Amino acid sequence: MTARTAIRGRLQASAGMALVAIILLLAVISLVWTPHGGVTASSVPLAEPGATHWLGTNQTGRDVVSALMSATLMSLLLASFATLVSLVIGIPLGGLLAARLGSGPARQLVLVGILPAALCLGTILAGMQVPSTLSVFLAIGLPGAVAATVASRMIMAPVLAADYVAAAKLAGLDWLGTGQRHVVPMVLPQLTALALELLAVAMLVEVTLSFAGLGVDGAGLSLGTMLRDGQQLAQARPLLVVAPGGVAMVTALAMLVAAGGLREMRRGPA
Repeated sequence: MTARTAIRGRLQASAGMALVAIILLLAVISLVWTPHGGVTASSVPLAEPGATHWLGTNQTGRDVVSALMSATLMSLLLASFATLVSLVIGIPLGGLLAARLGSGPARQLVLVGILPAALCLGTILAGMQVPSTLSVFLAIGLPGAVAATVASRMIMAPVLAADYVAAAKLAGLDWLGTGQRHVVPMVLPQLTALALELLAVAMLVEVTLSFAGLGVDGAGLSLGTMLRDGQQLAQARPLLVVAPGGVAMVTALAMLVAAGGLREMRRGPA
């Protein structure tokens, strides 16, 4: 549309990705360093926030900041692997449907609709006593694959139907060369935005499943288990709930902001 739209989109995408990068960096650092040497127990359970423990400690004496860094990494890893499964299944299927059937009827895809399906599937898998980590992957990955298929079909169909793609095929360019030269550059920003949106939803689903006892088991530590363990002490120590809930929401919102910025850039001028 206008240069202003493209610039606004670039700034929005940069801001969102920068915030995601900061959160990811702090989570990865937990593999080698945390303020209090991991999530081992401290000598003072439920300590008040202060210079020693910036957000206090929980009921077992764990430093909340240290636990938060490790829990964020776990939630991001689970959500990332599940999202990768969704994309690996959904994008090829969406591309095949777009090539064979076109874009289909116009519709607005709401990725948050994955949440009810994931919760239902997670409940079924838990009832079947499927291992918790595998149940998280399946509960997030399978509904996500359906959403990725529908979304990628809508993204790729207009490009595959474009005149320059048909001209490339008539000129003798094979399907791989056509994809590399004409299709991938056009759809990559939108597919990246789709991946970020799926990752944001997947992280919220993982937190919800773990909070409900359908995700990471009691021995694991994720943002959802931190929320579950802290809810009984929410009135006395609200940070035990606010901190993990806030990190989950900020991370998901940052991903959605970055995705929105990428779409704004795509609508701007070439």
